[in-house]
Amino acid sequence: MSQRRYHIHVICAANDQLHLLEEVAIFFQSRAFLTYDISSQIPTATLYSRQCIDACDYTMVIVGDSYGTTHKIGVSQMHLSYLSAKAKMKPMMVLIKTQSDELDISRQLQDFMRLVEQQAHRVYYYDAETDMMQLLSYAFDNMVEKHAAVGWVQGSDVPSTSAPSHASLAPHLNTTYKNNRQSYIITKDQDSIRTQEHSSSVDNVTEILGLEDTFRMEYTAQAYEGGNLTDMRMNITFTWRDILGALIHIPSAFSKYGLQNAINNLIAPKADRDIKQMMPRVHAVSRCQIVPDDLTRLQRYLITANWIELMAPSNSRISKELWKVTFYARKQYEEGR
Repeated sequence: MSQRRYHIHVICAANDQLHLLEEVAIFFQSRAFLTYDISSQIPTATLYSRQCIDACDYTMVIVGDSYGTTHKIGVSQMHLSYLSAKAKMKPMMVLIKTQSDELDISRQLQDFMRLVEQQAHRVYYYDAETDMMQLLSYAFDNMVEKHAAVGWVQGSDVPSTSAPSHASLAPHLNTTYKNNRQSYIITKDQDSIRTQEHSSSVDNVTEILGLEDTFRMEYTAQAYEGGNLTDMRMNITFTWRDILGALIHIPSAFSKYGLQNAINNLIAPKADRDIKQMMPRVHAVSRCQIVPDDLTRLQRYLITANWIELMAPSNSRISKELWKVTFYARKQYEEGR
């Protein structure tokens, strides 16, 4: 067996499928160094996972029975790590558990599973009857063959710049690939390993929001008319281009409060026109603010679309979540202008 080893970061829900994670650890003992996502209840969980993903050669996504504990923003660490790995264009091995019809899984897990299935170049499905050692051997060999990495060799101060010999890493199964849309099943005597391929030949960064699509939100405002103040609650619609443009013009990292201010500034001119058109005697409109529920919903969309990402805190004593616009979002905005 080859002495070359790789760093693989395992993207998963903490404390889910512990027996499976033990099998993964046994299989990769001589093949790779493994790091894992940790519970989102630990303040530095997101920073830790992002640093691991930055440093790793490959990622492995394991979607089982749990979506995981969510952050304040309503997204789990598994979901955030997946988006980070996609943004970094890390080679990805995706394993999804075949769910029983009787099992009541959460809506968040269903949505996340659907997202991963839609974006993955190949998905490996498994259940309680699957021989995980054979599945892992096949999936790992396939990933290394398609995405060569330098890795690490014991006793070498500097990794070799030559690509590894893929044939020596794991035994090939006798399967021939003819096109990128092929779907196939390895027969029962080969442990019913089911795989699915999609039309894209490479993974694409998450792309959910079209710049010309719209987002409808509610806001509150105060209208002044003849000395009287009226509290208003109105609907307003913006394109995602408008929203992304507002975010890009924020000069630095921003908190959720900073996001709120950017959206409020976006709302104010249009709200002034809309309210004065509806109430001609109004001479001033102020305190235009997006409602909290829609702000949370907006933030969740931005995360899922990989338009914003958490920043590493500059000081370990700082617990405030700070966000920045991703390189992917800036590129999408510039290309759409």
